[in-house]
Amino acid sequence: MLLVNRMMGTAWGGGENYDHHLAQALERMGHRVVILTACPPGHEIPREIGGVEAAGVVIPYVRRYMYHLAGHVRFVPGLLAQLDQLIFEQVSAPLLRRLIQQYSIDVVQMLSVPHLARRLLRQGLPVVMRFPGPPAWFQSRQLRGIGAHPQAALFAHGDAVQYFRSNLGITVNEVPPGVDRSLFHPDEQGAARGRLRRDAGIREDEFVLITVGRLIEGKGLSFLLRCMRRLRERGEEVRLVIAGGGALESRLKREAAGLLDAVRFTGHITKPSVAAQLQAADCFCLMSDYENYSNAAVEAMATGLPVLASRVGGFPLQIREGVNGFLVPPGDEEGFCEHVVRLRRDAALRARLREGSLAFAGPLAWEKSASLVAEIYERVVSA
Repeated sequence: MLLVNRMMGTAWGGGENYDHHLAQALERMGHRVVILTACPPGHEIPREIGGVEAAGVVIPYVRRYMYHLAGHVRFVPGLLAQLDQLIFEQVSAPLLRRLIQQYSIDVVQMLSVPHLARRLLRQGLPVVMRFPGPPAWFQSRQLRGIGAHPQAALFAHGDAVQYFRSNLGITVNEVPPGVDRSLFHPDEQGAARGRLRRDAGIREDEFVLITVGRLIEGKGLSFLLRCMRRLRERGEEVRLVIAGGGALESRLKREAAGLLDAVRFTGHITKPSVAAQLQAADCFCLMSDYENYSNAAVEAMATGLPVLASRVGGFPLQIREGVNGFLVPPGDEEGFCEHVVRLRRDAALRARLREGSLAFAGPLAWEKSASLVAEIYERVVSA
C-alpha cells in the first residue's frame, strides 16, 4: 500500500506521528508500505522513514506562514493550508503514478487531500482517507461523495468521529492511536528521573510540569507561562519543561523573561528524549485551543503522568475528572493553578491519577490500530 503524508519530510506533529507508527505496525504484520511525502527546498528527499521505504517531492513549505498568521488573521491560514495541499497534489502526481506502477499498489491511504482521493478513485484505485481532526468546511461536498464511493473509506478518531456523523452525515471508521511501549512506560526504578533532574539542576522536591508539542499558535503556551508566573509569585516550587521546537520559540522565550530559572525550553528533541523528559516530570499539561485527540497526552499517560488539559475538542474523551487528570475551562488561569497546587501537595491524589492514566493507555497498541486499518483496506479492495 502507498501511504501519502505531505508533512512527513518537512515537520512532524500528531498526524505524522500516527502515520509513522501505523506504517511500521503494518509492515510488522507483513504488509508492504511505501510512504509518499514532500520536503522543502534545500532538504534531501528521504529514502526511508523509521525503516519504511519512502519517496518524495520538493515543494515550498507554504504552511509555515499559516502558523504565523493563525489567531491573527481570519480565513487566510486555512487558504494557505489548502494552497499547500494543492501544490503537493500537482507536483507529486507524476511520482504518484510511477510508484503505483512500480510497486503494484492496491490501495492508497492519505492524510486528507480529497482532490487527490477523487482523482485516484476515478482511475479505479481504492482509497482510504485518514483525518487527524475535523475537515475544512469547504471540503464537505467532496467528502460526502468520497464517503459514498464503494472503493473508498474514511477513518478518524477522537472528536472528528462525531463531527463527521453530526455535521456531514457520514459514518467513519474509528481507529484510535496506539502507543510505543518500548519508549513510553513508567520509570519504575527512578533512574531516568534522577539523572535528568540532576542534569537540569532540579531538586527532587520540586514539582515539574511538562508540555510536549510544536511551538505554534493554539497550543496554550503563553497561557502556561502566565500560570507559571502566578505560581512562582505565590512561592510554589514548580518548574515547567516545554519540550519541542517551532515558530514561536523566540517569542515565548521573551515572554518567559524573569522565569528562566523555572521554565526550560528543550528545543526540538527526539522521541526517546521526549520519553525520558516525561519520566522525569510529575504532571503533563496541554492547554490547547483545540485538540481532536492528543497523541502526546496518550504517551504521557502511558508513562504514568496525570494530565491537565483544556476542556475542548477531544480532551473530554481522554480525561476523566479525578481519575487520570483534570479538565480546565479555556483561559481559566486560576483554575489551572489550583489544580497544580493540589497535585503538588497531595501525593495520594497523584498516585491515584497515575493508576488511572496507566489504565487508560493500557489497551492502546499500534498493532491493534494496524489490524483495524488492514480490515478497512480489505473491504475497499474487494468492493
